[in-house]
Amino acid sequence: MLCSSWARDQHLDPIGTAGCYRGYLLVEWPLPWPRDMSEVPALAPVVAAVRDAGMRLQGLVPAEACGPSHVIAYKWPAEGGARFERAEREVAPEEVVAAALAIVGEATITDDPVTDLLVCSHGRRDRCCGSLGTVLAKELMADPGSLGEDVRVWRTSHTGGHRFAATAVVLPQGTSWAFCDRDALERVVRGNGPIEDLLPRYRGCAGMASPAIQALERAVLGEMGWPLFEMPRFGSARGELTELVVEEPGGRTATWEAVVRVGREVPVPDCGQPIELAKKTEPQLVVQGLRRR
Repeated sequence: MLCSSWARDQHLDPIGTAGCYRGYLLVEWPLPWPRDMSEVPALAPVVAAVRDAGMRLQGLVPAEACGPSHVIAYKWPAEGGARFERAEREVAPEEVVAAALAIVGEATITDDPVTDLLVCSHGRRDRCCGSLGTVLAKELMADPGSLGEDVRVWRTSHTGGHRFAATAVVLPQGTSWAFCDRDALERVVRGNGPIEDLLPRYRGCAGMASPAIQALERAVLGEMGWPLFEMPRFGSARGELTELVVEEPGGRTATWEAVVRVGREVPVPDCGQPIELAKKTEPQLVVQGLRRR
C-alpha cells in the first residue's frame, strides 16, 4: 500500500502538519542521504545548533556538481511577520559545516527577492516522496521560467508528512503544501489564480505557533485569499478560542477567532505496510465559528 494513495483515498486533511519552527537551515549536501539528515556524521554539530535554535534542517541536492555550495538560513521575525527573513552564503563544499554553524546565529538579512521552492524527493525516507517528488521536481527544473525568474527549485530532504506526497515548502512564505503538482505550485509561487481547490492541500505556515493556529490561518486564507500571505500576522490561544491577528494595508488590524477542535484521529501509515500496522495516529483539525472582530 502506497501511503500517499491511501491518504488521497481517505481524503485526509493535511492542515496543521507543517511543523512550527523559528526558522529553516538549508544546506547543499551530496547524495546519497541516510533516512534522516541528522544521521550524517559530519553534520552532527549543525544538527545540534539547529535544534537549539528551534529551526529545521533541510538538505538540498546540489545544483552543480563542481560549483559552490549554498547555505541558507530563514528566520521568522520574533514579533511576527509576513514571511521568513533570509541570510545566505556560497562556500566551497568543505566549508559547508562551518558556514552553517555561523549563519544560524547571523543577523544579516539578504534583501534580493528570491523564492526557494523545496520539493521533497527523499526516497530513502519514503518511496512516495522518492518517486512522486523526484518526478515533480525534475519537471519544474526542466522549465524554470514557468515559475518566474527569481524562483529556485530544489530537491530537498524529508519535510514531514510523506503520506501527502508530493510535498513542497515555499520560502520565504514558509508555507507547506500537500498532494502537489505543477499547476498548484505555479499558483502558490505566483500568489494568484484560483485558491479554493488548494485550501484542502495547505498544510500550514511554519511561522504560526501551533497546529491550531495553522488551521485558523487556513480558514482566514479562505476568506481573504492570496493577499493574506503578504500581511504580517501572529496567532495565540485565548481560553477555548484560537486567534489570528492580521495587520492589513493602511494600518488596520483585524482579529479573527474560532474554536479549533479535533474532528477525528487517523492512523499515520508506513509506506508499503498494511494500515492495520500503523503505530501512530494524528488529529484531524476542525475550525468552527470563524468570525472577525
